[in-house]
Amino acid sequence: MKISRILALAVAAGLCIAPDPTWNPADAVKEAEQDIRSGHIKFYWSGSIASRPVGVPFEVAKNYPKANAGIGCVTNDIPLRERQEEYARRYNEKIYAYVTQKH
Repeated sequence: MKISRILALAVAAGLCIAPDPTWNPADAVKEAEQDIRSGHIKFYWSGSIASRPVGVPFEVAKNYPKANAGIGCVTNDIPLRERQEEYARRYNEKIYAYVTQKH
C-alpha cells in the first residue's frame, strides 16, 4: 500500500515537472534532434476519435512510443490544433528520416 502511494506521488510529481511542448513548429526539429541524441525515439500522434501519427506511416510509428499532440481532446482552439499538428509533422519527419536511415 505504501509503495503504491509513493509511486502515485512520484508519477504526479513527474507530470507536474515535465514541461509541455510549446507547440512552436520552429522548435520541433530541435526537439527531435535532442531525442535522437538521447535515444528517446517517439512519434507524435494527433486526432480525436481516430488518432494517427502525423506525417509518417502508421506501420513505422506503431513500433515506437506514442506522444500526445492533441489526442482525443475536443477543443474549439483551432489555432492550437494547427500548431500541434505542424509541430508533430516536423518532429515526426525528422525522427522518421532517422529511423529509416538507421535500418
